[in-house]
Amino acid sequence: MRLIVFLTMLFLCGAPFVVGAAAYLKTDPHDAWMAAWFAIGTAICLWGVFFLQGLRRIPAKPPHKALVTKFGERQTREEEVTEPGKPPRTITVTVYKDEGWRHFPLYPHWYGFIPINVKRISFTVTVKGARTPDRANSEVPVHLTIRSASDYLIQYVDSGEEDGVKTILTGKVQERVREWAMADNEGPADWRELNKAHLEAVSVLVKRVAGGESVTPIPEHSQDVPTFVWLTYFSRPQPTAEQVFKNIRPWAENNWRQVNEVFYVLMPGQQDELRRAVEARRNEIRDLRSGTGKLLIPDLGVLLERLNVGDINVLGGVAEQADAEAREAEEREGERLQLAHRRARIQETMDQFECSFEEAKEFVQTDQGGVVKTVSETRVNVSPETRGALPEILRALRGLWGGT
Repeated sequence: MRLIVFLTMLFLCGAPFVVGAAAYLKTDPHDAWMAAWFAIGTAICLWGVFFLQGLRRIPAKPPHKALVTKFGERQTREEEVTEPGKPPRTITVTVYKDEGWRHFPLYPHWYGFIPINVKRISFTVTVKGARTPDRANSEVPVHLTIRSASDYLIQYVDSGEEDGVKTILTGKVQERVREWAMADNEGPADWRELNKAHLEAVSVLVKRVAGGESVTPIPEHSQDVPTFVWLTYFSRPQPTAEQVFKNIRPWAENNWRQVNEVFYVLMPGQQDELRRAVEARRNEIRDLRSGTGKLLIPDLGVLLERLNVGDINVLGGVAEQADAEAREAEEREGERLQLAHRRARIQETMDQFECSFEEAKEFVQTDQGGVVKTVSETRVNVSPETRGALPEILRALRGLWGGT
């Protein structure tokens, strides 16, 4: 194949000169200009065919990149990168071309390309059977958004592109969520804490999904304290031991005594380094939760742009029990507020009208509809004969009372 390409290029370069020389030899020397124009025309035709033969369009909708191949082999190049605080290093990146009309000489035998769809890919990993230490099963949805990284298209293709990468990430997420939810030394202590642990879940998933090289590392001198404990410790305002999860409560007891023992033995420069690393990790987590992250996963050839935990559902009878307890708590709170309001109204009525407690209570209950008072009117019809006999009856009764 390489020999064929070499001969083709030799023909394209030499043919115009051969044609021009032949035309010059067969024409009158005074008409040499005709041979020159004939050679130029031949060159234009041959190179025009060469150019048009290799012209290809890379689709822009949906967006694509062209992974360049040469003699059927995917191409790479060396690139030097410099990171703050680290010495320069050389990495191998993919040779690619952007969307639009691009030229691939002697396509596809010499240069060719593999079209790669680089659109954003959003999907949800539903972790079923995430069991907390209290043996309650929950369903944890994890939302991810990824897109292929242009400099790592070879790794993206090797990982199976969209379907393969989604399968790999799904396995990582499911394994880490189950491991974190059931652990005794990290994660939630029960299903109630699990429903509040969205931030902690993202913080532990980031390192497993993206890898240790993609996220900002916590310095080696501070590895004795878990990362999420550092994130909580540097929060403002700093939470108390009663406000944190049960598994990290020992770190927060006595005004974070255990963490202080680690932090304040560090040199001032190490303390500043730790603060910067924790803040950078916090920003990475915040960006991922909002969908603006740019964490590179080089072995999969993708950028992780979003990682968030959705509404967690507790499964089985625990869910019904939780709903019943929540309704009962709401009813008790409503009754408590109603009684407090009624007591305040009774006291206000006693002070305003200078009445007794019972009178004020009756007034307030009547006003609020607790006691219903009605006025009943009864009419009695008396016949004329009875009305005429009434004076005689009254005189008889008077005489009877007077006689006694």
